[in-house]
Amino acid sequence: MFARILTGALLTAAATLALAPTASAQPTPDWNTFYDKTANFVAPFDPGAFGDKGDRALVLSPYGTGRVIECKGDGHYVAVYCRQFDDQGREHALTQVISAPFRGVYVYNPF
Repeated sequence: MFARILTGALLTAAATLALAPTASAQPTPDWNTFYDKTANFVAPFDPGAFGDKGDRALVLSPYGTGRVIECKGDGHYVAVYCRQFDDQGREHALTQVISAPFRGVYVYNPF
C-alpha cells in the first residue's frame, strides 16, 4: 500500500515538473550598443507634444523625429548617449540639457 502511494506521488510530481512552463527571461540588453529610441522622443511642434505624448523627451533638432534617434547606456552604469545622423550620414550628438525630475530635453549638436 505504501509503495503505491509513494509511486503515485512520484508520478504526480514528475508530471507536474514535466508540464511546468519554462522560464523565458528577456535577454539583458547590452548598454554599450546603440538602439533605436526614436519612439521615446517628440519634437516640440509635433501634435501632442504637450498632450498625449507629454511623457516623451523633447528633441530640439532640425530633423525632429523624422530621422532615427539612437541611444545607448542606462544612465546608471553606462552614461546615456544619443545620436542622430544628418543628410551626409555624419553622426551628431543629442546632448541632454534637462533631466529628471523634469521632462528630458535633448539638443542637436551641429558640430
